[in-house]
Amino acid sequence: MKKVTVIIPCYNVDTYLDRCWESLRRQTIGIENLECIFVNDESTDGGYTLSKLEEIERQQPESVIVVDLSENGGPGNARNIGLEYAGAKYVQFLDADDELREDTCLKLFEEAEKNRADIIQFNHLYILNEQKRSSANSRENRLYVINGKEDRIPFLNATKVTYGCTNKFYNIETIREARVAFPTGLRYEEPLFVYPLFLYADRVMLLNEDFYLYYFRQGSMVTSQLGKKLLDHPRVQLMLLEYLMERADLFSTYKDIIEIYFLWSFYCETLSFAAGYADAYLPLEFFAYMQEVCRAFFPEWRKNPHIGMIPKEAVKALDMIDTGFESQDKLDEFIVGLRGKF
Repeated sequence: MKKVTVIIPCYNVDTYLDRCWESLRRQTIGIENLECIFVNDESTDGGYTLSKLEEIERQQPESVIVVDLSENGGPGNARNIGLEYAGAKYVQFLDADDELREDTCLKLFEEAEKNRADIIQFNHLYILNEQKRSSANSRENRLYVINGKEDRIPFLNATKVTYGCTNKFYNIETIREARVAFPTGLRYEEPLFVYPLFLYADRVMLLNEDFYLYYFRQGSMVTSQLGKKLLDHPRVQLMLLEYLMERADLFSTYKDIIEIYFLWSFYCETLSFAAGYADAYLPLEFFAYMQEVCRAFFPEWRKNPHIGMIPKEAVKALDMIDTGFESQDKLDEFIVGLRGKF
């Protein structure tokens, strides 16, 4: 049995695959202990990506699986497909234009085994040309053993963790227990998969090390589409709320903290992104729908004992939930006024 499954979504990335593959091939855990699942998400580059993947598979057929999709579903769907093939005890997600540090899989595997960790969060090393800096998401080296609601709250309000997927090492049994999946065809897709895991994980480890090399590049999905895909963000958060509400016992126990997270991510964060991206556009009709959703699900949000977790300027924006804007221009003016405030 392989020790670690690495799942790599691929879309028009033949230029970067040699670098990505080399970082896997030289892992100190040994390529023989890795299961590398490359999912070609119907690349449109004339077969170059698929050809490169097939070459990689020929080099290491015992450790490489190439899945060629006939329909593009976005990176989330590609990761879901990869999980269907996963056979190792632990899972790591890797984007095809990024790398893992040489000792990533070995160190994370050893820490997970030693500490019986359900999830390990670590740092990205952000790379832009010659500039490098740590994401510093994990500022400590510590195992958290969760015994009850108070212990779990810091993992449900983003105090201790983020909800991105590539800066984490997962025990596959936790994924299966939570029955989580990424949405298909949407950006901002990661919280739907990651957030629920912290309702099931009882042993969460933070490591203050840069195990993942995250490259920023012009024309990537990250740098070119997030503003245009703004409405995907609240849609994914609403899908997450639906997932949580379907699990009545968990939702009842954690409703107050879920309420805070949802109001922040669905409403405040969407407004923040709308203010921050030059190409973002929040239609008046959709914003009115967002207001209606918040009022319908959480009408008493002002009485929530955790409301202080939301920044004051964001709470001021929340106070506008009951305010209708008479025109798109008035809403745009309101959004511009939020720029840089939270």
